[in-house]
Amino acid sequence: MAIIEIRNISKSFPGVKALSDVSLSIEEGEVHAIVGENGAGKSTLMKILGGMYQADSGEIFIRGEKQEIHSIQDAMKAGVSVIYQELNLMPELTVAENIFASGLPVHGVVLDIRTMNARAQELIDSMNLSLKPTDMVGMLSVSQQQMVEIAKAISHESDIIIMDEPTGALNNQEVDVLYALIRRLKENGKTILYISHRLKEIFDLTDRVSILRDGQYVATKRTEELTHNDLVKLMVGREVDQYYKSSGHELGETVLEVKNLTRAGMFEDVSFSVRSGELLGVAGLMGCGREEIVKAIYGLIRPDGGTVTLGGRQLQMKGPLQAIRDGIGFVTEDRKSAGIFALMTVRENLTMNILRSISRFGLISDAKEQELLENYKKRMNMKFSSPAQRIVNLSGGNQQKFLLARALASDCKVLIMLEPTRGIDVGAKAEIYELLEELAKSGLAIIVVSSELPEIISICHRTLVVFQGRITGNLSKTEMDEVTIMECATGTSERLDGDSI
Repeated sequence: MAIIEIRNISKSFPGVKALSDVSLSIEEGEVHAIVGENGAGKSTLMKILGGMYQADSGEIFIRGEKQEIHSIQDAMKAGVSVIYQELNLMPELTVAENIFASGLPVHGVVLDIRTMNARAQELIDSMNLSLKPTDMVGMLSVSQQQMVEIAKAISHESDIIIMDEPTGALNNQEVDVLYALIRRLKENGKTILYISHRLKEIFDLTDRVSILRDGQYVATKRTEELTHNDLVKLMVGREVDQYYKSSGHELGETVLEVKNLTRAGMFEDVSFSVRSGELLGVAGLMGCGREEIVKAIYGLIRPDGGTVTLGGRQLQMKGPLQAIRDGIGFVTEDRKSAGIFALMTVRENLTMNILRSISRFGLISDAKEQELLENYKKRMNMKFSSPAQRIVNLSGGNQQKFLLARALASDCKVLIMLEPTRGIDVGAKAEIYELLEELAKSGLAIIVVSSELPEIISICHRTLVVFQGRITGNLSKTEMDEVTIMECATGTSERLDGDSI
């Protein structure tokens, strides 16, 4: 029986047709994936169902009754809760206060803190989370905040729960918790609409898949009837290799050398080198110190000891501005909060790091900015409506290309990329991988920090594995496989004899 009928939904934004006459049906009690490339319209459709956006035309029926959903409150009354990709929490409040913010329990006119915390604790226990109701949300990690967002949605006891990229900030253990939670919700008769770019999750969790492409409905298939290649082809309209394979080009001389880098409580005695043209992977479980190591090289974290040498010259590591001047490029893993300047234009985002070099007497050269934008647009197949378009309105894949272009525009000799394809679709992933391979062929030394082991294995020449702030693996191309990497990442094995290629 269909619990949701979406009929002929259309939605436009200035210059963009986000959805065009989309119709699909969701069965009661199923886990139903909504997939498509960035910009396909899947999140827009879910935001219409969740009351954040209003459709220009079309109808929504829940349990056979037509719904007028003009707000989030309307959606909740209709039994729909949404876990958005962008966290919507209040950092100055506790976990319990955030979970029950839309309906705080009161005794008379006074907040009933004891009841609120007790109810929050029951929910936390049911989700198997290591949180306390009284924890301040602003003090939690991003992954813990994501779990609070999920708990908040579940607290509404809605029959329909929409999850938009719920694992984007979760570690492997937390993903397992989420898997178990989704299966338990399904057993209890809940209907889950699931959006994810991680195809493994689609095949692990879902009963059916609906595919959108360029704002239009393509098809709905039973998940068990699809292969990965089938799904990718439906999403992008062509054959795309999910993981780009390195061509195995020759590497050059050592460009970057790190010796005995140490920061108390984060990492200790870290030493490695990177060669010209090398794609060096850095793997390890969340919290192992892998991000902190590369952030120290870029000057975001001040080490207690050790040296970093670039092109034979020892760096002072005074901060990111100095790192950029020294020839180090950096692309953050947190695209939304620490990468893009959301309210600025695409052109301004591209040139943010090189304003001095394109200015004269304090005035920025519009011609030089435009020339750079046109060059990188062609080189990276960027899609935007005009130089004045705000970057926040681009797809995740195009935002990621702009962050990469910004780093390259400073003429870096070493490029550091954290989670280079997080939150982008398979088509954009393939383009990013090809760009990295092209850059490596040109002689750029690239360090890739990634939680996606297939990504590391496929595109990197060599991989360092970090466990509790120490390098426990230095694996050559022939040594890299998921089992070996995980053995080093969990401290059960050390493999430090990897070659430089």
